[in-house]
Amino acid sequence: MMKLFWPKNIEFKVAIEQLSSYKPNLPFDQEIMAFTQALSKRFLRMRELPEVVALGYWLRKANVKEMQTAFEQGAVQKIIRARGTVFHIAPSNVDTIFVYSWMLSLLAGNRNVIRISSKEQNGLNVLLHTIIEELARNEFQKIANQTIICTYGHEENITALLSVACQTRVIWGGDETISAIREIPLAPLANELAFPDRFSLAVLNSEVIFKLDEVQLDSLLDQFYNDVFWFDQMACSSPRLITWCGENQQAINRFWSAFEHKIQQKQYELMAATQVLKYTTTLMLATESKVENLKNGTYFSRVTLSDVPVDVRERHCGGGLFYEYKVDKLEELADVLIDKDQTIAYFGFKREELESLVEAISTRGIDRIVPIGKALDFNGVWDGQSFLTSFTREVVII
Repeated sequence: MMKLFWPKNIEFKVAIEQLSSYKPNLPFDQEIMAFTQALSKRFLRMRELPEVVALGYWLRKANVKEMQTAFEQGAVQKIIRARGTVFHIAPSNVDTIFVYSWMLSLLAGNRNVIRISSKEQNGLNVLLHTIIEELARNEFQKIANQTIICTYGHEENITALLSVACQTRVIWGGDETISAIREIPLAPLANELAFPDRFSLAVLNSEVIFKLDEVQLDSLLDQFYNDVFWFDQMACSSPRLITWCGENQQAINRFWSAFEHKIQQKQYELMAATQVLKYTTTLMLATESKVENLKNGTYFSRVTLSDVPVDVRERHCGGGLFYEYKVDKLEELADVLIDKDQTIAYFGFKREELESLVEAISTRGIDRIVPIGKALDFNGVWDGQSFLTSFTREVVII
């Protein structure tokens, strides 16, 4: 069933017809810049929702200006224009992702249709309420006219209507969702960005961790906790496989013991259903030949692997389930990386070591290598694609 959050008091088909009558903006239009700042200020005040605060921080003026500067440097003596209308299909597991996608499309100058997940989420309700309040302000009338926010189930006829009406389609979702939506035709000149299921990992240098004092270790664990538990380990960039480089078992034991204390300190509560799913998943994994050891704890479970096959990756259920794998040298990690792997969060390595790892990778895998604590940070380049490039087009005059 279709539900239209914005615009209000109007039929959906009328809203679609009206949308295309509004001219797209120039990239980094002043009203758009003001709108991003208004949202940023409000999001930064939502302290009970750290993922929304992170979104507000990303939208702060300095960061948007930095994006503008980089964009304009790449557009010197070029005529860059918006593509027109961008249709965003948001995922259900990360309720802030549609805002990142929308904001970048908006900064590129496009009109936007956002289909959010119909899954009920308190954080999403607060986020939506704030966005709608800002759209209703008189000073953002132009953006309000160029925006549709809706939700609906699996009605392919609605997706087909929106797909034909857009110049760019952005799909966030599982592999099956993307395959199903790709069956629905786009307009001939439209392009598409798809962000399917991905798998991410962390790599830690046990020798470096061994030398940390208590304050340094506590800081590392704070960052690691955020990467893992902000979205119950279900974000595509949340570490699920923990790779230990080096043989310092004392450091590894210290890390996990201190991490258990950190979770208690944070008063993290895992839903009972997730706890049961995690426990049953580990029991099923125990039958795998690649599983060397298994430890089920109150707050997290650890599964030591001799290899990381695809079917083991697919069984991961989030909620504090950690696969563990050991290598002697960082480059050896390349042996288990596959196309599906997206982000490596690291600690205790120099840039040259990370570059050597990239050189050793023979698959399509790994698009991001970031310090632990930055795994969930959004960037204008995601899964190897530049949003501002994909959301714009170049007009050539010879």
